[in-house]
Amino acid sequence: MYYGCKAINEMHMIFNDHMNRKNFFTVCCEYLADIPFASLGETGESTIENFIKMRNETIKEFKSSTKERILTKGCEKCIYYKLGDWKSDDTIHFVNLSMYPAPCQCKCFYCFVPRIDMDKAYVKEGYEKIFDAIEYAQKIDLITPDTSWQVSSGEITIHPFKDRILDIVKNHEVMFYTNCFKYDEKVAANLAANTRSSINLSIDAGTSKTWKKVKGFNNFDKVIDNLLNYSKNSLRAGQIVLKYIIFPGVNDSHEDYVALLEIMKKLGITHLNISRDCRTKYNISAEQKKELIEAAGRLLVMLEEAGFSAKFFEYYLSEQDDIKSFATKLSEANAIR
Repeated sequence: MYYGCKAINEMHMIFNDHMNRKNFFTVCCEYLADIPFASLGETGESTIENFIKMRNETIKEFKSSTKERILTKGCEKCIYYKLGDWKSDDTIHFVNLSMYPAPCQCKCFYCFVPRIDMDKAYVKEGYEKIFDAIEYAQKIDLITPDTSWQVSSGEITIHPFKDRILDIVKNHEVMFYTNCFKYDEKVAANLAANTRSSINLSIDAGTSKTWKKVKGFNNFDKVIDNLLNYSKNSLRAGQIVLKYIIFPGVNDSHEDYVALLEIMKKLGITHLNISRDCRTKYNISAEQKKELIEAAGRLLVMLEEAGFSAKFFEYYLSEQDDIKSFATKLSEANAIR
């Protein structure tokens, strides 16, 4: 038994930062300083060696009560860091392709990713190093056949390395994070060929007015049409995943929530991932937290009344309890009325 996390235990391999940064190659997506990272090597083999060494050193730090925290100073602040009987087969079970620079035509007000020219030499070189590392890991069977893949590097439908990325994940379970501005036949083909594949849209609005406020574009109807087309190419219900990042005072109106539920019904979606502004996840005031809990609680009540379910994967367990408690009180108050 020791304090650790699922990401290290399942050997998550995540390319999740800018290629000109030393700590761009990591094991998780938490917005914390001083978490484990490795650097890209000159070859695919050396990159994977760096990754394995980083993971082994991380586990040593997790297990030791005396070893100096070098890689894992930030881990103790993480909501996923917990005591467990961690056992691993030492193979990769999750790969996240979320490297930057990457193109995206959306203008989400909460996005802090800078727009950098994709034609720069170091960008092309970095992508090739990543592809080499993945190919080497596959060659030595470090990536298991049932590995889950995530493609969230900018917007896949306009990515200059789209074909290369889609070839890598072609025969695997993959979740595509997309803004759905464009419909892509190859993404749809993956949904049609892999029952466990899915697309994930952070919809963040129920109305065109709020969509434009959050995303910066007036194309909400087109996005919903694209979702419907992806749904037609799916093998099962659940391959279209919606996420709703709650921004109190921006997209938590009753009107947006009602319209969101109508969209879910139209798409045959019965589950919603309720998220939060991750920029303030580890630095939120008491008043901000209260507003967030109540906004999430109101949405939960409406979802449950419609027979839908929800998951709060970016919230502390204590916050999830507070959301459910507020929702229960709100339901009871509504029942009395």
